[in-house]
Amino acid sequence: MTGEAWPVLADLPAGPDWDFGGFPYGLEPLTLPPAGSRPPDPSGPGGPDAGLLRRSFDLIGPGAAGGLPPCTAPDELFWFRWITGHQVSFVVWWLAALLVDDAVEARAPWSAIAGPLCSLVRGYGAMLLYTGSCPRGIYHEVIRPGMRRHHPGFSGSWAPDYGPVRDLLRSRWLPFVRSPESGELQRAIGLVRLVHDAVAAKLVPDGRSLLRQSGVRRQDTGLLHLIYDSYFWTLRAAVSRDRVVAQLIRRLVAVARDLAANGLHPSVADADRPPELWAPEVIALETAIPDLLRQVAHDAAGFPAGDLGERAAWARKVDFAGC
Repeated sequence: MTGEAWPVLADLPAGPDWDFGGFPYGLEPLTLPPAGSRPPDPSGPGGPDAGLLRRSFDLIGPGAAGGLPPCTAPDELFWFRWITGHQVSFVVWWLAALLVDDAVEARAPWSAIAGPLCSLVRGYGAMLLYTGSCPRGIYHEVIRPGMRRHHPGFSGSWAPDYGPVRDLLRSRWLPFVRSPESGELQRAIGLVRLVHDAVAAKLVPDGRSLLRQSGVRRQDTGLLHLIYDSYFWTLRAAVSRDRVVAQLIRRLVAVARDLAANGLHPSVADADRPPELWAPEVIALETAIPDLLRQVAHDAAGFPAGDLGERAAWARKVDFAGC
C-alpha cells in the first residue's frame, strides 16, 4: 500500500508465499488512470528497486506455485481467473495505447516500441485463454448470471480501456504498416482475434450475448464505463505508470502461481473446446503463457531488451508462424 492520495495496492511480491488479495485466489481492486489519458508526471519516490523487480520476475514462471495448493473449489478458482485476468488485460491495453501514442507523437521510434507492443498483444491473447479456461457450465452458472445481475445487457464493449486500442486490435489501423516489424504485429493481432472468437464459441456457442438478449437500448457511455469498471473491481485515479506496472506484476505473479498449481485446464472437458482452440498456433500460445507473463512484466517495467536474454528466445520454443 502506497502513501499516495488514493491508496493503491502496488507493493511488489518478494517471496514465495501468496500475498494477493489476502488469501489464496483472492481479489484486489485495480487502480488505473482515466481511460485514454497519460499518467501524471512522476512525483515523490522513484520507481521500484531493480533488484526487487528481478525477484518479482523470478516468481513468474513454471515453478511459481511455491507452497500454493491446488484449488479444490472450481467456482472460486474461475471467479478469480475471470476478474484478475480481465484486470491484467485492462493494464495491457492501457500500456499498449501509451506505446502507440509515443510512436505517433514521435516520443519514441517505432523500432523501440515494436517488440514490447507485440508482447503486450500476445499477453492479451494469453489472458483470453486464461479467462476462457472457465468450463462452459461454470460460466453459465456463475459468471454470466453475475454479469446479468450487474446489468441485464452487460457487454465487453463497455470496457473503457479497450476504446483506445480497438482499431489496432481489429486491424482497422496498424501503425507504421510499412515497417519491417509490422508483420510480427499483424500475426500477433491475428492470433488474438482467433483466440477471442474461439473462446466466445466455447462459452456462448449460440452467440447470444447478454446485450443481444436484453434489448436494452443505448445508454450514456460514461455510465456504462462506470458499471463495467465496478464489476471488475477497477477504480480510476491519477496514479503513476510505476504504480500501474507494480499492480500488473502483482497480478502476473498471482496468475503464474495459479497456473503452476492448477494448470490452465484443471477441469475442462475437451468437448467444451471448439476446433479453433485446438489450432497449433493456439496450443503454442498456451504452452508459452509462463514465458509470456514474464516477458510482459519485463517490458512493462522498461527493462533493457537483453536483460532476460534475447526477446525471441522464448518464442523459438514454439511456432507462431501460422497465426
